[in-house]
Amino acid sequence: MARRSISSRRAKKPPARKRLTRKPRRLPIKPATLDDLIAAGSHALNLKITKSWMPAVVSNLQVILRHGMLVAAFSLSDDAEPAPVFEA
Repeated sequence: MARRSISSRRAKKPPARKRLTRKPRRLPIKPATLDDLIAAGSHALNLKITKSWMPAVVSNLQVILRHGMLVAAFSLSDDAEPAPVFEA
């Protein structure tokens, strides 16, 4: 019986997976509108936001709005309850 070389006994590598590339979801809101929304919200809450923090605030608001779009796009059946209903 012939001996196989070590390299032939090794397990074969699985085929490379294709990387899933998703297109970034664009918000239907323009950046100028986001700035206005942030300004109105900070004024209503009596918050002072410095200009150095504005990019971070805009970025976080964009993430929140994208998450909201995902929740709004999820369809529920007509008989789905918003929360458990306990009846006695």
